[in-house]
Amino acid sequence: TGDDVLQTLRDSLDQLKLSIDAMHLPPGDITALLANLRYRLEPRLKACGIELDWAVDELEPLAGLDAGAMRQLQFMLFEAISNVMQHAQASRLRVEAQQTSQGVRIGIVDNGCGFDTNQVARRGLRMMQERAQAVGAQLQIHSLAGRSVVELNLG
Repeated sequence: TGDDVLQTLRDSLDQLKLSIDAMHLPPGDITALLANLRYRLEPRLKACGIELDWAVDELEPLAGLDAGAMRQLQFMLFEAISNVMQHAQASRLRVEAQQTSQGVRIGIVDNGCGFDTNQVARRGLRMMQERAQAVGAQLQIHSLAGRSVVELNLG
């Protein structure tokens, strides 16, 4: 449908802008990467009627995340947020990031309708798993009606 085409074009344009942003990020600077995501996606979230709850601590740069790994991380987070906008029917999205003893934990949490996590064969979720493995991150996805969590542990 026309709406699907428009959604795909918006996603593609946002991904292109984020890719350009990522070229200028210092390696391992997850705080800056998340700030770029917020800048690019907060207006779209608002347009979808989704309130953004931002719980991101100032993070130490993470050694080992080169430019390629930063792009993979960015695409994973974009996919998670895009899934919330398109499928979750959520009214709130929380982005969390904290320093841990092992590295960094990032969480994307929504209050939407939930989904069956056994359907990981779905293309987007499978791609997120592959990207997580490529950057040495652990990806966990939990979902119930009213609370879905995509959690990434890096480091």
